[in-house]
Amino acid sequence: MSDELNKTGIATRDELLSYLDTAPTAEAPTWNLIGQGFNDLTEALNPIRKDSHYIHQKNGTSSVTGYAPESSFEAELDKADPVCMFIADVGRERKTGSESETAILIVYTWIQGSAVGKLLAYKQRVAILADNPGSGKGGESLALTGSFLYKGDPVKGDFDPKTKTFTEASAAA
Repeated sequence: MSDELNKTGIATRDELLSYLDTAPTAEAPTWNLIGQGFNDLTEALNPIRKDSHYIHQKNGTSSVTGYAPESSFEAELDKADPVCMFIADVGRERKTGSESETAILIVYTWIQGSAVGKLLAYKQRVAILADNPGSGKGGESLALTGSFLYKGDPVKGDFDPKTKTFTEASAAA
């Protein structure tokens, strides 16, 4: 990846990178790119709205009161990819609660972070919901499908693509 940001044109999917911490119980995160084997990773913010209709008004009013985001994914189970194997293990072992949790980084490669060489990123705690931890039709690759269920608020910060480290915005400033 070049230190030059591509700030022109329409953003494409390969410019929005996502990394999964595949060692959530380790002292430091191990950020692995979500990419190999993945053909879809779609975020849905799932806004929560409040609709009100007050007695003195003819028309109602609506507000956004929060979000319940998640990212759904579809992949082919790549046996050499640490992200695929981490997700498959969550499903295969039917992990729940904290055992199914980790963090994801969403990195905007066209938006500079707080310094040159750093990129805008958001860290988000997630629970992995593995719908299909590796199965499919005869003669075809094994499917890996599910969702990353977001937990709490995202943490804004910088991602250094050379060292694969994330620094929270308050610490990066």
